[in-house]
Amino acid sequence: MITFDNLSLIIGGVVLFLALLTPWINIFVRRPSVPYASDDASEDEQDNGSEHDRYPDISIIITPHDNARELEENLPAFLSQDYPGNFKVIVVAWKSDSDDEDVLKRYSSDPHLYTTYIPDSSRYMSRKKLAITIGVKAAQTEWVIMTDITSRPDSGQWLKAMAAHCNEGNRLVIGYSRYAEETSDFRQFERLVTDFYLMRETQRGRTYRCNSTCLAFRKSDFVREEGFRGNLKYLRGEYDFMANKYAQPMAVALEADPETGWMTEQEPTDKEWRNKHLFYIENRRHLTGSARHRLPIIIDQIALYINYIAIIGCAIFGFMTNRLILVAAAALALVITLIIRTAVASRAMKAWMTDIPAWKTVAYEIGLGLSWLSYKVRYMHADKNDFISHKI
Repeated sequence: MITFDNLSLIIGGVVLFLALLTPWINIFVRRPSVPYASDDASEDEQDNGSEHDRYPDISIIITPHDNARELEENLPAFLSQDYPGNFKVIVVAWKSDSDDEDVLKRYSSDPHLYTTYIPDSSRYMSRKKLAITIGVKAAQTEWVIMTDITSRPDSGQWLKAMAAHCNEGNRLVIGYSRYAEETSDFRQFERLVTDFYLMRETQRGRTYRCNSTCLAFRKSDFVREEGFRGNLKYLRGEYDFMANKYAQPMAVALEADPETGWMTEQEPTDKEWRNKHLFYIENRRHLTGSARHRLPIIIDQIALYINYIAIIGCAIFGFMTNRLILVAAAALALVITLIIRTAVASRAMKAWMTDIPAWKTVAYEIGLGLSWLSYKVRYMHADKNDFISHKI
């Protein structure tokens, strides 16, 4: 027989309240809007000025290292962009990479390609940052896009979409890149969640870092602020450091038009995936605004786990005290939680064209916090000299 007592009513009511409330404390609810090219410029802006003013001369910097296969597959996608202005693809390669050189020689006659090299040895500086710096110095344009050869534009209009934001009011333009379809669902899910937090901040006028492999900036800013000065010794995090250092409030544009502005990154290896997390944990210690950025993430995770802990605790307490009403309340709270969270996540992923089965999202949400915790533990036990070029 089910009995109703004040304690059961209070506990059951709290658990049901949490089940109704906490699913909405969720980045999928607060997800960024999908920006389209037409959203960033009014009709007046499109009608005024010459085409050259709207699509300035621009340089694309690519810094391969042992990427002959990726150069062969992806370089043509950059060189063949349908762009009304002048553009140059500046490839800064390592002189010792003979396979990369062989590929670049086959494209040497392309008028949009310029190739230069970095020396075989460099000390006290990330080779990647050095390559980018050499590329910026070689650029003859004010606007420069840094990207990776392991990514490729999804459209021949990608450069045009990026350059449409390269106007007087912006200092940076952050592009959108996603993992290839063959990447595991969990990694795609985590990538989307991370992107949502970062893009939402940018759309609200504050930029913390850049999680994509596409970032446009002004050469004059880079030269005036001495490029990567302040973080030269850190081996990775080029996009994060650039966005964090050069972003100005309300002066960063986001290009994520799915029709023209997206890029696709190749599936990361297990080592690349692990290093991406470990190096970020190190790099974020040196980024401005880390606490502000992490606060909503922590709040969302706390809300998620409080809800599930309350449901489990309610069910256990109900069984132990023979209060079946609490077991029923816990079961109902779980159903409510699963339905709302699945529906919210499914709607968000559909809007951003991410094909992950909705039934996986609840387990992935729980797994995110555990995954982040595991990388934090790994970082705590790692040799911190592995993250810098200055070996002591």
